Amino acid sequence: MTRLMQWTFAVLVMVGLSACGFHLRGLSGPARPLPFTALFVSLENVTLGDALLTTLRRDERVQLWPQAKGAEAVLRVYGEASARDILTINRGGKVNEYQLTYRVSAELLKNGERYGAPMTIVVRREMGYSDKEILGKEQEEAMLWNDMRRDAAEQIVTRLSFLTPDMPQPVGTAHAPSQP
Repeated sequence: MTRLMQWTFAVLVMVGLSACGFHLRGLSGPARPLPFTALFVSLENVTLGDALLTTLRRDERVQLWPQAKGAEAVLRVYGEASARDILTINRGGKVNEYQLTYRVSAELLKNGERYGAPMTIVVRREMGYSDKEILGKEQEEAMLWNDMRRDAAEQIVTRLSFLTPDMPQPVGTAHAPSQP
């Protein structure tokens, strides 16, 4: 009898979740359409390229162009920084945890003008450390950096779907506030 009740409860939960529009993250493109259909991605000395292109290819509504000419929009990824900082130290003065920080900057250009505000994505992860477990730490750190790049790529695509052309301005010009 309890087995039947558990099964019925599980079915009701699944039906409830599917009725509310729930879907697992990362299994499809962004829920909102991107503000363009043809995109050229300009990667300026960043290691984010593969993760970003993979994420963009998941959205079937967007075509990636091999050159900026002919593309409706240009995604310019122009800044990248990585840092590994000491997070905690044990009583003996040895490192106990590190904090890995990955920062990337990007902007979207449509018709040569900035579309929406420039984006800065910051992803952080904590990594435990011990002198006794040194062998696998390099591989763990490399896996964390790759995961952080994938996370940053997902965040860029999600933010692109929410961009609005509030005040497009030409690239390289400062927008001064107007005087009353």
